[in-house]
Amino acid sequence: MKTSSKIATWMASLSAVSGFFIYAIAPDKTTPALILLFLTVFNTLLLAVLEKKSLSRVLKTRSAAHGANSLILAVIFLSILVFINLIAFRHNQQFDFTESGFYTLSPQTKKIIASLPREVRLTAFFQIDSPEKKLFQDRMQSILESSDKINLSFIDPDKNPAITKQYGITTYGTVVFESGKKESKVRDPNEANLIKAIIKVTKNEQKVIRFLEGHGEKRIDDFENQGYSTVKSALEKDGFKVEKSLLLKSGEIPSNTKLLVIPGPEKPILPQELKIIQGYLKGGGSVLLLLDPQSKAGVEGFLKEWGINAPDSFVIDPMSKLFGGDYAAPVVSQYVAHEITNNFALPTIFPLLRTVTAIKSTEADTTEFLLTGANSWGEINLDDLKDGKSQFDEKSDIQGPVAVGVISTRKTPNKGIREVESNNKKKSTSKQKNIQKAHLTVIGDSDFAGNQYFNFSGNGDLFLNVASFLTEEENLISIRPKERKNSPLSLTSDQGIFILMLGLLTPSFVIFIGVRTWWRRRHL
Repeated sequence: MKTSSKIATWMASLSAVSGFFIYAIAPDKTTPALILLFLTVFNTLLLAVLEKKSLSRVLKTRSAAHGANSLILAVIFLSILVFINLIAFRHNQQFDFTESGFYTLSPQTKKIIASLPREVRLTAFFQIDSPEKKLFQDRMQSILESSDKINLSFIDPDKNPAITKQYGITTYGTVVFESGKKESKVRDPNEANLIKAIIKVTKNEQKVIRFLEGHGEKRIDDFENQGYSTVKSALEKDGFKVEKSLLLKSGEIPSNTKLLVIPGPEKPILPQELKIIQGYLKGGGSVLLLLDPQSKAGVEGFLKEWGINAPDSFVIDPMSKLFGGDYAAPVVSQYVAHEITNNFALPTIFPLLRTVTAIKSTEADTTEFLLTGANSWGEINLDDLKDGKSQFDEKSDIQGPVAVGVISTRKTPNKGIREVESNNKKKSTSKQKNIQKAHLTVIGDSDFAGNQYFNFSGNGDLFLNVASFLTEEENLISIRPKERKNSPLSLTSDQGIFILMLGLLTPSFVIFIGVRTWWRRRHL
């Protein structure tokens, strides 16, 4: 009997240790682990039957009673934990405590993912146990939970060289996006790049935005503070094709131009150029004019035809000093309800801003969508600014809140010809009259979207939202994902020594209390 008990004990112990070892090194090998688990349970039950008398005698002792109570409490506690985990599994909820909300999807990302036209397949090439893979999985978790049209699979380049070569992957951490016949690769899979790739593979066409040149405008190839290279990069991330336009050379605005941007003209725009722009608008085009104070563009008469008045002025706001700015650099935080500003609450700063107001017109529908603060005003007498004694004049100045951004919309009939195929496969032509909408948007400053100010608060998002609205890309109108902030903790030498001593003294004190308590009790 004793020999059988020893054999059962050793067999149970050996099978338990072996099963745990196999599961630890090869969790996918479930069959051997289950067999060893069965042997462990069988030998344990056999031991209990063989040592029934000894077990019964032990269970009647006081220690066994206390042990049974502890076991019951442990089982209850584990049952509660299992129940809580089941609830958490059914109601998945994440909490992001990072400073910049690194693991929280931006509003724009949520809108784009919610409106995907078709499935997107992601193939991520990571090493199995690399920390970069874990970081990418955490980042993708919210995206995968937001849409069932995104499928993600992982491939280890070291173990699958054939597939890696087929996709042309040369760098660990590359993610391949596929949708329909389109494909895109991302080597730095942050949120902004992920969304850029999703837009690229799901868009059926790439809309073109052109920036006018030839009149001292901001240039999209200028990387200085006043340049618009950041604007160009941001628009390309949103899936647009960005090009330059010189009307004096081309003599026309190409028909594929979805939006014409005129960023801060300093010299006169010639009448023949304005005629080309007018014709483009009448054909259902969209124009964004960023008009600085004291501009010599000479477009005031053209704007009045569209119900917009832009008098030469400076907007003064004494409250701007609270934001660390100048009184002539207003911070705008009031937005009129519009598709562009829907759920938009970020302040924008405008260096040297001019007044832009709407004129009642029967032909155009105008909306003032940007307003400065109640304490601001539009300074008409520019001589007062030179003396530094600008004060509000009820007779000549414009009382705040001052409008500095206006959208003018006009319906334009556009006649087109389309071919209709009849049942007998003969083709005939028929005229169809389409009603399109032309948009002219004017903002009284161009510097707010320059390289120096683009990333300030809501400046970049406001410009991109206006561009998205004018190009009929409503799903892009929102707040874009931000880069993760680097917030290092800087300590002085004394602070570092204090933290080091605190880290040493605290555990030493706990150990001392424990040893002292043990020493006192051993003499009781």
